[in-house]
Amino acid sequence: MNVAFERRFVLELPFGVCVGVSLPDGRFELPGELHPEEAAFARTLPEARRAGWVGGRVALRAALAAADLAAPAPILASPRGAPLLPPGAIGSVSHKRAIAVALAAREPSPRATIGIDVEELRPLRVDVAGRVLTPEERAALPADGVARDAAVLLAFSAKEAIYKALDPWVQRFVAFHEASVGRASDGAVTGRLALDGGEGPFGVELHEACPAGEAGLVLVAARVRPVDVVRS
Repeated sequence: MNVAFERRFVLELPFGVCVGVSLPDGRFELPGELHPEEAAFARTLPEARRAGWVGGRVALRAALAAADLAAPAPILASPRGAPLLPPGAIGSVSHKRAIAVALAAREPSPRATIGIDVEELRPLRVDVAGRVLTPEERAALPADGVARDAAVLLAFSAKEAIYKALDPWVQRFVAFHEASVGRASDGAVTGRLALDGGEGPFGVELHEACPAGEAGLVLVAARVRPVDVVRS
């Protein structure tokens, strides 16, 4: 049985340190890792949202510490819902029913932003491919049900990670059709953007992570930088 907010994994990824923690499936006490202001904010949240938010902050504080980044102030949220990180840090959080993950790193120079998304690998009860994939992406899907569902979840997760990394640059909702996800000849996950607002251009890097003992998870990290930075 998972223990509430117990650390499940720590991964050194190309874009930073990723930490995953277990979420409780019922009532819980707020963990001591939270800043007092974070704990006070958590108490204002509906129960349905509280565990995921708390788990995200526990994972994020652990990821920041693993990246040797101090976070003495509360990590609350920006008006757009992203975590307000300490100066010199970049990061992202994601959570599902039973797990929260966070990715953190030192802010590089030239600037780059990062995003993380986690999904629970499962058969899809509703086919969301038509909503989240472009026609070209749908044409490349496997025919088999299990493999197809896994491919849809991977693309969905990659796009969610891209959008989190992209948001600081564009500050708007980005639709699913504005990003596309594929695989390179070596099997690496790739992404590219075609933004409706004409922003950018931006370079997108993706990394599909595979935590040991976590075969039921889809975990994708993204890094976004202006193309002139990528080429420099």
